[in-house]
Formats: sequence, structure tokens, C-alpha cells
Amino acid sequence: MFTLTIKELAARKQRLLTTAVAVLLGVAFMAGTLVFTDTVGATFDSVLAEANDGVDAYVRTPSEIDLGYGEPGPRLDASLAETVASVDGVDDVALRINGYAQLVGPDGQPVGDVSEYPAFGSSWVTVDDLNPYELWTGTAPAGDDEIVIDKASAEKAGYEPGDVATVLSKGEPQRFTIAGVATFGTADSPAGATAVLFTDAAAQRLLSAPNQADAIAVTADDGVSQVDVAAGIQAAVGDDVEVITGAALVAEDQASLAADFEAFDTMLLIFAVVALFVGAFTINNTFSITVAQRTREMAMLRAIGASGRQVKRAVLTEAVVIGALASGGGLAAGIGVASGLRAMLSQFGFDLPDGPIVISPTAMSASFAAGLIVTVLSAWLPARRAARIAPIAALREVAVDRSAVSVRRAVVGSLITVAGVSSVLNGLASDALALVGLGALATLVGVSVLGPVLARPVARLFGTPLRLRGLSGEFATRNAMRNPKRTARTAAALTIGVGLVAFITVFAASVKTSTAGSLDAGSDDAGSDVTGSEVTGSVGSLVTTSLVIGASVSDVSESSSPTTRVAMYTRPKTAIRPPTTMAAMRRLR
Repeated sequence: MFTLTIKELAARKQRLLTTAVAVLLGVAFMAGTLVFTDTVGATFDSVLAEANDGVDAYVRTPSEIDLGYGEPGPRLDASLAETVASVDGVDDVALRINGYAQLVGPDGQPVGDVSEYPAFGSSWVTVDDLNPYELWTGTAPAGDDEIVIDKASAEKAGYEPGDVATVLSKGEPQRFTIAGVATFGTADSPAGATAVLFTDAAAQRLLSAPNQADAIAVTADDGVSQVDVAAGIQAAVGDDVEVITGAALVAEDQASLAADFEAFDTMLLIFAVVALFVGAFTINNTFSITVAQRTREMAMLRAIGASGRQVKRAVLTEAVVIGALASGGGLAAGIGVASGLRAMLSQFGFDLPDGPIVISPTAMSASFAAGLIVTVLSAWLPARRAARIAPIAALREVAVDRSAVSVRRAVVGSLITVAGVSSVLNGLASDALALVGLGALATLVGVSVLGPVLARPVARLFGTPLRLRGLSGEFATRNAMRNPKRTARTAAALTIGVGLVAFITVFAASVKTSTAGSLDAGSDDAGSDVTGSEVTGSVGSLVTTSLVIGASVSDVSESSSPTTRVAMYTRPKTAIRPPTTMAAMRRLR
């Protein structure tokens, strides 16, 4: 039977191809999603580790709220750096000062897409081992009237060392001379954000407060472990200040990044599961039609001695071969999907750091197994029907389809459909998205079960106008009514397609409405009129936003200018979008 199955597949290549395409697309999307998320995670983990490469200890004030990314609590006294530097085993220290700073281009407009990425300022770290930035051209800021900007912002605005640029911060807009242009490690910018780097004195004046800093980064002497130097600093500064190792800081950053990407990863996986689910329906329909077309052939096999189990095994073997071939092709296509997702996000302005594609055995194995299992399970019911074909069917010209009068099908299908619709309604009323998704799935299954029962009356109803067109309309209507199960299976593919279009349309509209509502709420809270990516305030409120992902706006101060226009970054908390990593970069390791 195995040889016969292989010969059947070889003889019907078109059927093999159409069935395999459904599996291949589902596996490709799933594998691409897993490869993409693994690649993004590994790339950002590498960036965070590189940014903290020289940090052996990190001094910060503790926070009662877990802000993520190793974020400190209230700012600490900058003079504490002298105490830390005097501890045995400490090689060098550097202040970390961060806050809001928006670079303005020569045209008077904010540099960068402030609706998607934050604009922030930080102190330029003079200790090379503790500075995540590397000068690409120019020099470090030598005075309080000089700054360094990121390479991406310089290229967008056309700035070069020696140019004068305006920077918006907590006080009046000020003009600075650009001393240099820097890269964030190997990236042109910290995850697409606009970065303005000041001297320590200028950073304290514009970003925080005099003699205040966010944290203190420490390098240890050669031969001194991170644990030992952290313990020595903790003993020197007391319990009011928290000291962690550089390794712990990297671990916090990476864990926070994974948590921030979780919603985005889940959204992509949902689409992958939907693709596999659609593929399962397509495969089931294909095998069902194949079994119906080969009824006499399988009956002939039964007549010459093949058992029902052998016929069933032949159909399942065909499914295994198709599933294995298509899943293997889907893995290769998945790598292309991952690259495509990355390119697509770049087109939408979500710049990701450069890095190699990460192809993990776990992602490949899971995708291959999912494709193979879905194919075999989808072919299970058609294989059971094939096993029940009687030898006498070889002598029949046609098979009688009695599915339209099946009471059991009508009852079971109605119960599943009613349960699915109820679940959708309850989920919408209670904002339970999981319940809505489960109800939609149940409704689709219920309608599929009811399909043969509904096919005949629906075909009769919609066929009435066709009969007026003559004999062709009469034949088409009667043919659809004659085999309701075949009609239902054909309509199922269209049902799934329309359902997917409706799902994507509703999802996109919901995200758009949610985002617009969040932006409106943010502008109302700021007491300003929002125009594009700028805020015009009647009292000239300069909004300093927290760069912690999901945190609220903080550090608001009044400007003496009544017409000051400031760029404002607001992250919608209800919209699903690829997360930035600006919180991780807030302290600019």
C-alpha cells in the first residue's frame, strides 16, 4: 500500500502541490514568527550586554515600584560619586543623568518621528569603558555649550560637527554647537530615538537638578570581581542606596525587554496559529474531496482484498508525506518571512539594530512538528470515511449524499454555533478578548458542521434567480443541491477567507481607534492642543516624558515663553505595536 500511495502522489502532482501550499504557508508564517522574535530578542540582548560591557557595579536609589530595565527610584546626590570612587577595588566611576531633550532640525521641526520614538538627553560619559556611545566623527563636548548627537539624527537633519542646533529641554530652548556625532555601539541610534549628549554640568542643569544624578556606573580594578566591588560599595554608601552588579543589571534589562516584546510576539503567534488553522480547513477539504473522487478506486481496492485499515493507512501516509515535504519547505520560507517582517517594520519606521538571523533548533522543530501534526489530524476524518467505503461501491455510478437530512449533524452544529455566538457576545460585553477569539473559533466550527444541512435550502433560495436565466442556471442550482456536502466544503474556503478579511479589518480599526483615543487623552492631560507631532501650550508647558516603557509623563515644568512649541512622546497603552527599547537606553549605559 505504501508503494501505491507514493505512485498516487507522483501521478497527481497538481493535487499534491495545492495541498502542500496550504501547509507550507502556515508553517512559513509560524517559523518566520519564531525566527523573527528569536532574532530580535538575541539582537537586543546583545545590544544591552554591549552597552553594559564595562559596568561592574551600578549604584542607584531603590524604588518601591518595579520600573524595569534597572530603573532607579528618586535621583541621588551626585557627590556620592566621590565616596564610591574611594572604595577599594573601584577603578573609575561615571554619573548617569537622563531626561527630556528634543533636537530641532535646521527647518525648525523636531528631528525624528516623535510620535513613535522618545527624544531624550543624557550626560556624555568620559570613561570609555562605561560609555555605550562611540564617536563617529568630531570630538566629545568640551564645554557646556557643546553637545554630541546620534548618527541617525545627524543624517536625518543634515547636521555635521561645527553646526549650531536648537535643543528643547525643561527650560528655554537653547542653541548648542555640535561637537561630535556618535553611534550607539554599532547602531546609528538607540533603537531609533533622538539622543542629545551634554557635559555633566549641562545635563544636571537641563535634565535633572544641580548636584543630582540618576545613577552611578562603576568599573572595578583588574582582578576584582563584580560581587566583591558591589559589596564594598554597598558597605560604604549604606542601606539608603542600592548597589547591584553589572551582570544583574544586564539580566534586568534583558528580562524587561522580553516582557515588553511579549504582547507583540503573542500577536504574531496568533496570526501564525490562524494561518495553520486556515490551512487545516483547506487540507481537510482537499482530502475530503479527494476521497470522494476516489470512492470507486478505494472500493476496488477493498474488493480485491484490501482491509479498511489498509485504506485508512494509505490516506494517512499520503498526509504524512505531504505534511513532511510542505513543512520542510515552510521552514526555508520562514527564514524569508522573518527577513520580510524585519524589512516591513523598517519601512514603518521601527528601526532594529543590525544582527544575524537566529535560527534555533527549537523554533524549527516546533514549526515542523506543528505542520506535520496539523496535516495528519486534518486528514484523519477523510481517512476514516475512506476506510468505511464498501467494496460494492465499486459497482455504483454515483454515491448518495444524505448529510443534508442528518439530524445529528443539525443538532450538534446548532449547539456549537449557539455556544460560539454566546461566547463572542459575552466576550465583547466583558472586554474578554480570549473569550471572543474562542467564540469566533467555535462559531466557525459550528457553521462548518451545519454547512451540508444549510447548503440545500440556501442553494435553492439563491438559485431561484439563476433559474430565470435558462437551462444553465437550472443545472447549476440542481448540481449544488444534489451534493450538499461538496457544496458546503467549497463554501468553507470562502467563509474562512471572508472571516480573515473581517478579522484583519476589525483588528486594524480597533488599534487605530485605541491609538487615537490614547493620544487624545494624552493631549487633554497636558492641557494643550495637539497638532501633528507637536504640542502648542497656552502657558508653554514643556513636557518631559519618562522613557520607561509604559510609564506616565513626568517632570513637567513651566516655560516663560507663552508660545513655545515642544515635541511630545506619548506611548498609547492600549494599542499593540512593536515596542521600542528606549527604557533600556534611558540611562545610556
